[in-house]
Amino acid sequence: MSRAALSLVFLLLAGCSGGDGPENPEGAARLFIAAARTGDRGSVFQRLGPATRAHIEALQSTSHRLSGRMMMKAEDFLSVGWAPPAWEPAGTRLLRRDRDSAEVEVYSATGDRHALMLAREGREWKIELPGR
Repeated sequence: MSRAALSLVFLLLAGCSGGDGPENPEGAARLFIAAARTGDRGSVFQRLGPATRAHIEALQSTSHRLSGRMMMKAEDFLSVGWAPPAWEPAGTRLLRRDRDSAEVEVYSATGDRHALMLAREGREWKIELPGR
């Protein structure tokens, strides 16, 4: 295969997979939702933004100081997959994006909507949860 043909294949593959990865806000939101739906707390924790992870890690540290020997993992502070979702997501829509932050709306077929805030961390977008 020639270099030009090989380059074209890589460009096409990159274009096809670009929407579902953490390199864009909507893809990051979809990956976060998929991890939460399967109950994978470790994966959900890895998809959280730096401010949210720092808050959870502070809770973890406090818990360790108060409980002595019992050491919980940071993802143990997440309640993922314990109850069925209130509604099923049907899609996502980018509401806002700048250099380091974005907002993605998750919507259902029946009109339910929820906005997720995201922060850029390196090349990936991560979810920042409210209520810290």
